[in-house]
Amino acid sequence: MTDNASQTAVGPRWASLASADPHTVASFYRAVLGWAITETNGQLIASAAGTPVADIADLATADGTPGWLIHFGVEDLGTALTAVSRADGAVLPSAAGGGAATAVVSDPNGTRFVLRAPATRHSKWPAHGTLAWGELITDDVDTSAAFYRGAFGWGLTEPSGPLGRREWQTHGRSFSGLLPRPPAMPAETPAYWDVYFAVDDIEAAAAGATEHEGTPLMPPTPIEIGTIAVFLDPAGAIFTLVQLTTDEAVA
Repeated sequence: MTDNASQTAVGPRWASLASADPHTVASFYRAVLGWAITETNGQLIASAAGTPVADIADLATADGTPGWLIHFGVEDLGTALTAVSRADGAVLPSAAGGGAATAVVSDPNGTRFVLRAPATRHSKWPAHGTLAWGELITDDVDTSAAFYRGAFGWGLTEPSGPLGRREWQTHGRSFSGLLPRPPAMPAETPAYWDVYFAVDDIEAAAAGATEHEGTPLMPPTPIEIGTIAVFLDPAGAIFTLVQLTTDEAVA
């Protein structure tokens, strides 16, 4: 396990979406999450509660891989990238960022995520529309646990609930989850880091997502941190809505 605090990723802190139809999906998330959308140099920046939270880019100008990428904050990007390489991860080329110093990396199972500097920290309950949680859905729990522990010093709780969910922790605080591939997940869907956006009313938000042409994959369902609903947006990107009942995600 690393003992260097500059290598300890915190978060999640941002999300980047590469989409074949960025303006349509921006309108979708505006309707569902109340995002304010601005455009700068062809990139759409989404804000919630007055704070920028995500960027949306055209698939043709991103790295060619559709869907959401979760960002974790680090104090020093170079040190963190060295730690990723030493833990058998990979550093990948990408344009993801939203204006910050970022790098796209992958764990040894090939699951992509972003490191983002500097590592700003949350100090309040996640507001409606903000990025509140992440969840690694993996086929190899042991390899995942060893990588994130070795690269960033993350701890992992014991499994709980019917699907064996676990929680990633830093400094004794949970900030994201780990889920072994559930039986209902199609075999052709690769392992990925899911993004969770906070909502004040999960039933209303789920109804709004369906009304605005989102595709429901899981109806509102209680889990350890609150109630979630999983959707595809109109361009096919997976995301999760969460109404939190715990303050763990503010770590």
